[in-house]
Amino acid sequence: MKLLVTGAGGMLGQTLSPYLAKRGHDVAAFGKEELDITDGNLVNQVVEEQCPDLIVHCAAYTQVDLAETEEEAAFAINERGTENVARAAGKLNIPVLYVSTDYVFDGSNNMPYKTSDPTAPISVYGKSKLAGELAVQRHCQNYYIVRTSWLYGPYGRNFVDTIYKLAEERDQIKVVADQVGSPTSTATLSEIIADLIVTKRYGIYHATDDGVTSWFDFAREIVKDLESKGKKVEVLPIETKYMPRPAPRPAYSALDKSDLIQALGRPLTPWQEALHEYLQMRSVKAPA
Repeated sequence: MKLLVTGAGGMLGQTLSPYLAKRGHDVAAFGKEELDITDGNLVNQVVEEQCPDLIVHCAAYTQVDLAETEEEAAFAINERGTENVARAAGKLNIPVLYVSTDYVFDGSNNMPYKTSDPTAPISVYGKSKLAGELAVQRHCQNYYIVRTSWLYGPYGRNFVDTIYKLAEERDQIKVVADQVGSPTSTATLSEIIADLIVTKRYGIYHATDDGVTSWFDFAREIVKDLESKGKKVEVLPIETKYMPRPAPRPAYSALDKSDLIQALGRPLTPWQEALHEYLQMRSVKAPA
């Protein structure tokens, strides 16, 4: 297929664009410098010129805490920018794949959220991403909405690299233990997206690595890599209330992926396996 990827310079986009090209797709990758999605006229022009078979919309405002004070910027990109993309695609009947988030839920569940569960975001970021979902549904006849969570990868700041660096520098680190969800590697999410778009089974999907954990247990798994090299690190569990952040986080945001597994016809990668593949790659790329 001919694919147009927005946000190609972001954490996911930098992994996804080349992966899709390796799968044999003709990929037109646009970073924010080449395609400002808040410019509706430019979006129309690019979509008409490229006329792709599918738009993979990764461009987003992702600064969760900063969004609490930059609400206008978050909605300008995540809602109105997405609406520009969806409107341009809808005019030409081009399907859109929109990457969304677990933050569209309030975290009050005690079992994984189904795609049909009511949304109720509690942060500005979550509200702006949900607004983007609704824009895609308004303007596009065919779409994939792919909600993911706890994303990490080699391009951009992420939890894995932060914990690893802290563990290298300290003998003890504190990590919240009362927030539960599913880590997701950009490598495995790229594979999921590549597999999904050839099914033509449009709809809303939850896409993360397999399994559920807490940030605390996720951190403990990360530091095992350092411990195997002789560095001892103590990871201490703390409650969210003792580490306040500007944006509220869902206490429980595990996602039910049964619809995705059925569509793909295969199991998903366990989060521990995806993490160790990332840490191995990270180790190989680290300077001597």
